[in-house]
Amino acid sequence: MRDLRTAAGLSQRALATRAETSQPAIARYERGTATPSWETLQRLAAACGRRLMIGATVAPDPGDAELTRLLLELTPTERLRALRRYARLRRTVEAQGE
Repeated sequence: MRDLRTAAGLSQRALATRAETSQPAIARYERGTATPSWETLQRLAAACGRRLMIGATVAPDPGDAELTRLLLELTPTERLRALRRYARLRRTVEAQGE
């Protein structure tokens, strides 16, 4: 979210105003302490002049050497960000299944 916002040259407050939400909500999304709904993500992206698209690919087996190679190409910071995104996605999917 932060990358999208900064690429658009917007402050948290400006994005919140454009997306009709609050600046604290934007801050929570950027810190990863809150997860916006798909509708909110679409609204935030539109406020940044972007459009969200979902794609699907075949996920490799976790033991796959190719996956390991790809993960090792990431910086430690990128791996942590990916892990946080995965954890949020997993919580969302699990919550929907309950």
